[in-house]
Amino acid sequence: MRRRRPSAIGGPNPPSAVPTRLPLLRTLPALLLLLTAPPSFAAAQEPDSPPTPPNPQDTLHPTPPPPGSSLSVYLLTIEPGDLVYELFGHNALVVRDSETGYEEAFNYGIFDKRAAGFYVSFAKGLMMYRVDSDPLSIVLDDYRDRNRRVWAQELDLEPARKARLLRILQTDVLPENRVYRYHYYLNNCSTKLRDALDTVLDGQLRAATQGTPTGSTWRRDTRRLTSTDAVGYLAIDLALGPKGDEPTDRWEEMWIPMKLRDTAGALLVARADGTRTPLVRSEELWVDSTREHEPVTAPSLDLLFLLCGLVAGLVLSFLGYRSAAGSRLGRLGLGLTASIWGLFCFVAGAAFIGIYWTDHDFIRWNQNVLLFSPLGLGVGAGVLRMLRKGRTSVWGRRFVLGALALAVVALILNLIPATSTGNRQFIAFALPVHLAICWVMLGIHRMDHALVYGDSVSGRGR
Repeated sequence: MRRRRPSAIGGPNPPSAVPTRLPLLRTLPALLLLLTAPPSFAAAQEPDSPPTPPNPQDTLHPTPPPPGSSLSVYLLTIEPGDLVYELFGHNALVVRDSETGYEEAFNYGIFDKRAAGFYVSFAKGLMMYRVDSDPLSIVLDDYRDRNRRVWAQELDLEPARKARLLRILQTDVLPENRVYRYHYYLNNCSTKLRDALDTVLDGQLRAATQGTPTGSTWRRDTRRLTSTDAVGYLAIDLALGPKGDEPTDRWEEMWIPMKLRDTAGALLVARADGTRTPLVRSEELWVDSTREHEPVTAPSLDLLFLLCGLVAGLVLSFLGYRSAAGSRLGRLGLGLTASIWGLFCFVAGAAFIGIYWTDHDFIRWNQNVLLFSPLGLGVGAGVLRMLRKGRTSVWGRRFVLGALALAVVALILNLIPATSTGNRQFIAFALPVHLAICWVMLGIHRMDHALVYGDSVSGRGR
């Protein structure tokens, strides 16, 4: 519809028509423009509409953030300390809430040596440890005082996963749940955190690591971590049985807190929207230390053990020779050395046998029982009788030969790949000692007369 101009009508309108037609004429151009203009232009020409008033319900009840949005989660890794059980490191989970100011550190693997029956339970393999929650400041001050390095990794978890993790931790520290069955490899301070993280990650941690070999074993990593403590190294390595020589995968090796830290730092996880992001957002050193870092490799001490065994065998042989020559000092040294050796073998062998009736599955079927058997008590007693009576006895010689035969069996088993275990270094030490004692006993027996202690002693010996 086109707009008509007044001049096109043929002349001025009569005065009587102007009041009634003028508003219509003024309106027609605007209507025509609105009808023919593009939508954006037409909308622009419309008068401003009043703003929509806010919904009172939206003002009174805003959409709350998802649970866990104010939480931050940190994986703490504490490097090794001085005591034997500190050589393996420790870890904890720290949860912070920026809204409430809540901050707690959750520690598994807590024990009290002064608790009634602790050592008896430990010997049985029934180790009941607990989980505690402590203020972060107390935890950091404690490790700072003990000169132990503390690393903190902030975990990039979704809010729902953070909230779920906090519920798991707070449930575990309840009085009815805080005590749990501990295992030094399978259920310790590190594996408890590993399992909790794997739960909130819907199994992604296990899926990414289980079945991937590490090229190491339980024993090898244990040796590596205890190599700075001679007593701890010897005691633990002596106690480990064949199960300790089984290879580990990346899931299992996270029994070591430092391995959990390294694995978490390299892990990519899938989020709810399908994206994959690093599990660790940032890593910081919260407490520094003057200590060296953990050893990188396990030492090989086979030659050292063999050297020590040869030296011990030579000393025993020399003492036996001096005893046969009538030296009282040699007799005293041989008797003392044989007594210590026999007593140690008896105690160790009895412990290896008794372990079978405990829950120490990593110590059972220990082949070291062949090297340090209860026959050692008879060996020591036989040597002492020989020194006192001036001659050997049949049962004393049998004990010595039996102990040597068991040591030879241990060597043969170690040379067979299917039955070989990690006790080669103990074979290298024990076998020369057994050979030396056997040489002393049988050598004196072949002399076919009493040890020369003097005429009176010799007469009494006969």
